[in-house]
Amino acid sequence: MVEHLQQNEQAQVASVGGLVFEDEQHNTHTLQALNMMRKNRHFCDVILHVGNMEFHAHRAVLACASPHLFELFTADDENKGSQRENVITYKLNGGYDRTALEKLIHYAYTARLEVSNSQVKAVYLAACHLKMDRVVKECTRHFIKNLSVENCIETRSLPGIARNKVFVDQVDAFIAKEFENVSKSKILLSLPCVRIEVLNQTRQEMSLVIGESVCQLVLEWIKRQCDDDAINMNQLTEKTHLLYLAMDNSLQDCTELPTGDVSDTEIVQDYKKLSKRNQANPKGRRKGQLQPAKPRVLIYSRDIIERTEQEKETDWKLIAAAKVGEHAFMALATIDGRLATMSVMLRLNQPSSPSPVLTPVASRPASEEKPDLYCVMANMNSVKCAAGCANLNDSLLVCGGYDRAECLKCVELYDPDTNLWGTLSSMKEARGRFDIAVVKGKVYAIGGSNGTTELATVEKYDPQEKKWTQITPLPLARCNIASLVCQDVG
Repeated sequence: MVEHLQQNEQAQVASVGGLVFEDEQHNTHTLQALNMMRKNRHFCDVILHVGNMEFHAHRAVLACASPHLFELFTADDENKGSQRENVITYKLNGGYDRTALEKLIHYAYTARLEVSNSQVKAVYLAACHLKMDRVVKECTRHFIKNLSVENCIETRSLPGIARNKVFVDQVDAFIAKEFENVSKSKILLSLPCVRIEVLNQTRQEMSLVIGESVCQLVLEWIKRQCDDDAINMNQLTEKTHLLYLAMDNSLQDCTELPTGDVSDTEIVQDYKKLSKRNQANPKGRRKGQLQPAKPRVLIYSRDIIERTEQEKETDWKLIAAAKVGEHAFMALATIDGRLATMSVMLRLNQPSSPSPVLTPVASRPASEEKPDLYCVMANMNSVKCAAGCANLNDSLLVCGGYDRAECLKCVELYDPDTNLWGTLSSMKEARGRFDIAVVKGKVYAIGGSNGTTELATVEKYDPQEKKWTQITPLPLARCNIASLVCQDVG
């Protein structure tokens, strides 16, 4: 707006033959003059106190460079009004480094920042406090450019780093790539360590476990404990926790395993006796679930981990995991915003026989000798029930349904090869409790309910045209129906 007005003024002057002079050195000379006045304490109207040091400056210059100081000065003006002093003193809290603040004030007056490698961290933290985004950006570039096995953990531990998602992702990608070497560094070994043992019913089950999978499940278990206020970091690290895979595909503490369960072996009973938490469940904690009598393995796709972590809080994130033994894994994670390692070991716990009568091995079906494999798939884009489902070109098509509030028109398609959900054109009419059928590559949504009345309407989806069209309705409105594709019907 200002630039536009200046251009109009220049055009008006030029049209009457006046003088137009644009001094390209003015801005530089003005800043230089202001900086010299600051050093000589001429016309300074603000003093910033950090520790036992004070910095004299001009409020207008600092407010232009720092949105945080602009807000501070503005709020002070509004509170004091005409009673404002000629020179205002502010004591800055929040752990500002004196040298870093001096560097940033110098930058505000000169547009030049010179920082040694050892000072970049302090300048970055001060710039974050002051909301000096351009400086923060340059500091993060410096960190990324100079990332190494020796300093990546310290960089990842920077206060407030979780607010800069792009920066976090770049640091985490480096750590994951170099984790084999990072895991041997002294600084990583000095982090708090959560020790976990996960019970498995067979050796084959143990051999099929994927490190990232079990570490992700461990992190989810830790998060549930912290969310329920059942445990803190000190309690997490003071002992080894014994966990088992419950029927809902989550890890549970073995103190919650019901007495008499097939997996309630001597190992578990000894753990219960030693555990300080072998008492009544704390408020908010759910009761223990049975462990399936049949062994199984939960496969957690790496792609799913990466996508779900984007949806979660950055404060809870599995950064990297590696196999360090035959049945042992080490992982680095953020636990409620704090970097920590997780030592995860698989332990054989053959279930006690529920019956004194042993079934001969030769008579057991082959399926009983192998664990079931469970693959966690990506979540749909929206919550729904009573939807219509069908196979469309070897992909899972899900149409309509209810979200417990209203009937839906939305349509989603799941691709098993990529483990991704996509969105297709919505149906013409919201419907649930209906069925869909695929005939000659076309999708038919038949009947159902719109939440208030049963429907007789039918619509067809053409994947080529990517749209739904209404076709001949049913003779009678109905819901909770079943459809069947009949071949060779004349």
